[in-house]
Amino acid sequence: MPYSSEVYSSARRIIDERRAAADRDAGIRKADVYAKYPAIRELDNRLMREMANLTVLMLREQGDTEGVLASMKAKTEDIRRERAAILAEKGLPEDYLEPHYICSECSDIGRKNGILCSCFKEICRKEALNELAASSGSASCSFGNFELGYYPDNGAEDGTNPRRKMQNYYNFCINYAENFVSGSPSIVMIGKTGLGKTHLSLAIAKTVVEKGFGVVYAPAQKLVSNLEREHFSFSGSDAVLQKYTNCDLLIIDDLGAEFPSQFTSAAIGNLINERLFENRPTVISTNLSVKELSERYSERTASRILGEYKRLLFAGEDIRFLKNR
Repeated sequence: MPYSSEVYSSARRIIDERRAAADRDAGIRKADVYAKYPAIRELDNRLMREMANLTVLMLREQGDTEGVLASMKAKTEDIRRERAAILAEKGLPEDYLEPHYICSECSDIGRKNGILCSCFKEICRKEALNELAASSGSASCSFGNFELGYYPDNGAEDGTNPRRKMQNYYNFCINYAENFVSGSPSIVMIGKTGLGKTHLSLAIAKTVVEKGFGVVYAPAQKLVSNLEREHFSFSGSDAVLQKYTNCDLLIIDDLGAEFPSQFTSAAIGNLINERLFENRPTVISTNLSVKELSERYSERTASRILGEYKRLLFAGEDIRFLKNR
């Protein structure tokens, strides 16, 4: 579950704020009750003194430890009962003065017995979805709103039926996303603009994030720009490269739209090669044809994409044009 550092930082901030808010609210309630009912304040002070004595005794372990320990425990229980009785008399629940944490399992710490709590994982999942929406500029792309009706239901020039073909691709993508694992195959979606490549890529990404995996979406142009900025900053940091390399699933959108250069070709080639070597799946969408991919990138990179990725050749007409016609 290697989410981006931004996701982890955001999740940690949220859970820390939750705990701080619960502690703050408890403090306000306690101050109010102490002002109205001084007897409760005195009981709490007695309880703290007994707990402190109990701690000292346990550390010393001298004399009749068991007997004194039992006596002290009995005293603290008597104080708690007396305190609860006064609160009940005032119409207040026994835990009224305690912090009311959202997660009862970890008390809004985010970990339980050294293991990430399910509440923290859920916050990470939601923040990862927010990050995906922000980086893609779209929170609406899903399998549920992918419209097959825009694809022609008749024979194309190559003898295929675009709608039937896209139905098969649609089903493949759903199955891929729902059964995604760290070693799932990589995919390259090839076709003209407006055929739904980005939509299906984001639908896969959204489903995979909801399953608890770390997904990074990046338009090819932005990906290269980020890598180039980090490479020539001479800061010694490789945080951006690690973000793209180590995520469970990388989505590279619109490959071929980036400015061609020696650095671009090397950066994309190295990233693709590294992820294949580490058995980490990548989904690439591109408007370039198979021939153009072979001409645009090095023989090794093109061979990796066309030979080791599952190839989806999109068909049909520009859906954005059809929707606005």
